[in-house]
Amino acid sequence: MSISQSSDLPLLAGSRITIDTIKKPTRVGLRRTKVVCTLGPACWEVEQLETLIDAGMGIARFNFSHGDHDGHKACLDRLRQAAKNKDSHIAVMLDTK
Repeated sequence: MSISQSSDLPLLAGSRITIDTIKKPTRVGLRRTKVVCTLGPACWEVEQLETLIDAGMGIARFNFSHGDHDGHKACLDRLRQAAKNKDSHIAVMLDTK
């Protein structure tokens, strides 16, 4: 296994990516990784949803095995408000029964 010149840590197998490049700060808008967050009662408020958006959430998952349609609709409305506040586009995934 090769040793990285900059950090003396092994290179990731089959690539030139080092631990240093992984730890390097990036702009959230340039990321290609999709972060899916399952929304539940602990993160249903606009402020909490904005925090998830800031952390990189790109897809909000609603689990219809729990809760009711009215509760999910209310959360969706808050998600739309949070996305508008952050000038961000968030995909919505519905996980039905």
